[in-house]
Amino acid sequence: MSYLLQKTNPVVAEIFSLMSRDEARHAGFLNKGLSDFNLALDLGFLTKARKYTFFKPKFIFYATYLSEKIGYWRYITIYRHLKENPEYQCYPIFKYFENWCQDENRHGDFFSALMKAQPQFLNDWKAKLWSRFFCLSVYVTMYLNDCQRRAFYEGIGLDTKQFDMHVIIETNRMTARIFPAVLDVENPEFKRKLDRMVEINTKILAVGDTDDIPLVKNLKRIPLIAALANELLAAYLMKPIESGSVDFAEFEPQHITNSLFISNP
Repeated sequence: MSYLLQKTNPVVAEIFSLMSRDEARHAGFLNKGLSDFNLALDLGFLTKARKYTFFKPKFIFYATYLSEKIGYWRYITIYRHLKENPEYQCYPIFKYFENWCQDENRHGDFFSALMKAQPQFLNDWKAKLWSRFFCLSVYVTMYLNDCQRRAFYEGIGLDTKQFDMHVIIETNRMTARIFPAVLDVENPEFKRKLDRMVEINTKILAVGDTDDIPLVKNLKRIPLIAALANELLAAYLMKPIESGSVDFAEFEPQHITNSLFISNP
């Protein structure tokens, strides 16, 4: 994007260049961390083995904004927790999370500015539907994935579900500044639906671990997938919160409460 925009919009081109610099620094931290465990990742094959898929710009803006902001809340929450509980700081990379998360926050602000500069992405009924869709997709994906990796979060003293709900709520409040509609994630029913999705997803994964033939596995998955889809649809259809503003931007430093998420022994 930086190369393509150098002549038509040098300011935006420079911002994309700076963001790529930040992401390269993040990748450097991760590669250094992996090398400590004699591991290495070569993602160059993706550009050769995977085909590029076209997405409308507004979908990229919605998804990237949410990805950056939810990343900010994940990192800053972990950083603040480990700062208050250093006995759980099991690896040096966590010491860099504060600056790392601020990178994510700034990147999200940039995409917020892009959307505010294109109000047609935010000011109609379709934008409200898409906003809720992307919020639900990002929140559910994080919740289900993290519940499969509880050992990591418990290892650094966090209660996984409590941590995830805190991240979802704070991300949603921030997202409400720009998206025309967001999910009512603070409604207790929303968390109950997430927990039911976790239960169903666990059963789906368990089917895959059985010795049944593929046909039998697929037949067993059908009612579970249908139940998961039903919970997703029910969560999507919950009364949303009307929000957003295309009149002004609020790019002020964000603060997080110093809540503790210590897991039970």
